[in-house]
Amino acid sequence: MWMDDHRRQSRRTVRAMTPTRVISVALSACFTFGLTLSLAPAASAAELTVTDPARDNDGQGLDIVSGMLDNTDYTLTGTVGFRADRDGTLIVGLKARERAIVRLVSRHRADGGGRNVLLDRRGRIACEGLVVNWNGASATATFGIPSTCLWQGNYGAVRPWFLTERLDSGTDVDFATTKEFVARG
Repeated sequence: MWMDDHRRQSRRTVRAMTPTRVISVALSACFTFGLTLSLAPAASAAELTVTDPARDNDGQGLDIVSGMLDNTDYTLTGTVGFRADRDGTLIVGLKARERAIVRLVSRHRADGGGRNVLLDRRGRIACEGLVVNWNGASATATFGIPSTCLWQGNYGAVRPWFLTERLDSGTDVDFATTKEFVARG
């Protein structure tokens, strides 16, 4: 009896995959895949740009004209643009929903040198991989903060603010902010 079942199974016919059928199946799969890619949202991190009018600052120092934040899965990066490269302190405040504020503080001397720290309400945060680069020619400061240094990597969207202070007195010079949050992703 088991032999009869086996013979019946072997008698079943299956349509052969001819070269024409293989090509049409492959083209159909490529079309479907391409359509899916074109309709899917781009897989990139969210960015936010804040602009600030030039010459709106309270005195001599770093006059903020723009601030950009890019919130990726592994690193929070940004660039702050100034009207001119001068001595001063840049403070980038970061607020995640339901989290305390974290501040990146970068003391900058136009002739070279400076210091960078990451702070929360309890003090300094040890952060291996924290980078701040100042470019005098373009009057910008770029920074990168590993996500593990920010709320132990447990955060989503972030709202930034940018503040500059005089290097010698700590007096506020300029401030730029937004109410928008930049999603992580």
